Amino acid sequence: MAYRGPHMPTLPRSGPALSIANFEASLSSQRLSCDLRQLRFIDAYGLVGTACAMRAAGEVELLVPTAANACSHLSAMGFRDFLSSTRGRLELPVVSTADAPDVVVPLRSTSDSGGAQALSNLLWEQLRDHVAPQVLQAMTEGVWEMVANALEHSGTDALIMGQAYRAPRGTAPDHDNRVQLVIGDTGRGIRESFLTTSVHTPTTDREAVSLALEYLVSSVADDPGRGQGLTTTMEQVVETQGRMVVRSGTARVSISGEGRVEELVAFLPGVIVALSLPLYPG
Repeated sequence: MAYRGPHMPTLPRSGPALSIANFEASLSSQRLSCDLRQLRFIDAYGLVGTACAMRAAGEVELLVPTAANACSHLSAMGFRDFLSSTRGRLELPVVSTADAPDVVVPLRSTSDSGGAQALSNLLWEQLRDHVAPQVLQAMTEGVWEMVANALEHSGTDALIMGQAYRAPRGTAPDHDNRVQLVIGDTGRGIRESFLTTSVHTPTTDREAVSLALEYLVSSVADDPGRGQGLTTTMEQVVETQGRMVVRSGTARVSISGEGRVEELVAFLPGVIVALSLPLYPG
């Protein structure tokens, strides 16, 4: 279902790369098409962000990459299946997946907690021999919290994707030997979740995201035990030398061992949460 609200969602207009490092810069005021013609590389954050933007915008034109290996990349990441299930027609050509990225979990949609269980099991099976135990723990515990939040607060299903990067340094910006897990939805967003209960009344998306990251702060009324999961996930990510990004509405907050960065960004409905962790923390 397309987003219906006071703001219009923006859509990506990508250059050669569409990643956590430059996704915000790709969002264009041209809202009639999602332009991926120049795309050569996309990470899990770029793909989940693109899928959420397209789902929110409804019937928009998709301009597919001109490079066959970029189409292979997208297909292996589950984007072709996403188009088939959400748009009723395939706009991505059928190509060889010989150049497939190292995909742990292809883009998928879940509308119940069983999706979190399936994803946790898949992460455990595929990563247990390749990542440090503390990284695997942070990933599997984090997915439960993020999927639960998406299903409880968004009123819609969650889009999930995980990918591991083992590329030589410099070939995949900001992703050398890392695993990235991203969960997004196109629901009401963090601020509206707070306002529905009147427990907290943030006036901006940035204030709402900051509140959501505080210990024991929750949009759920009359439950003193709530508000720990997202904070605990954030602490685990920082302890394992990782990075966590929370994006909702017009706010994006990045947390790492170097501190917190808050940004005002183009509007997208719902919430996107990303964990980026080193496969083996130093």
